[in-house]
Amino acid sequence: GRWWVGWVREAVVSTQSTGFAQPLKSDGPPPAKRRKNSESMENGNEVETSRTIIRVKQNTVVNEVTSIIHPEIREASEYFGKIKMWIQLQVPKIEDGNNFGVSIQEDTISEVGGYFEYLRSAFDECYRYHGTRGKIASKVMKYPSLDDYAQYLCEVDCKQFQLIRILTNELKMIYSCVYDILNKNSEKIKQPRSQTSINLY
Repeated sequence: GRWWVGWVREAVVSTQSTGFAQPLKSDGPPPAKRRKNSESMENGNEVETSRTIIRVKQNTVVNEVTSIIHPEIREASEYFGKIKMWIQLQVPKIEDGNNFGVSIQEDTISEVGGYFEYLRSAFDECYRYHGTRGKIASKVMKYPSLDDYAQYLCEVDCKQFQLIRILTNELKMIYSCVYDILNKNSEKIKQPRSQTSINLY
């Protein structure tokens, strides 16, 4: 189903409603301008004694789903790293012949290692979200009248939400695939060479 569409829209609304708060008035001008303003007042010129501050808040919807998926990705990465190392330690010494079980071990290591690298890359991608959003938010604060930056900020939030949704589905499939591989090849992974061939050496 497309139940997630409502969540994506909510993420956009969250950015638009909380991202551009009402301008705040500070008690006075920036410190660097105080001397200049004082001189202007002494000369009889009218000076604006307050400045506008624009706050760009975090997207609470995206932050909530990100905080849920982050620990799951980290935990899965640790599991697959341990599984990869465990299988690697089961690989026997190189010998001529009867290496079918060893080839299964190597294929399993490659498969689990690929999932491990994918999740680690996805974990880093999630962390880059706030850095990217912060740069865009600074542009929104600098150019509040430029709608393109405001729209770009919303699109970044939507992209992050959809990325998390994809990662959630991918994580379920990866767990299923790793379980299937280990379950079907557990005997060859634990004992890649038959007992008969071992006794021959």
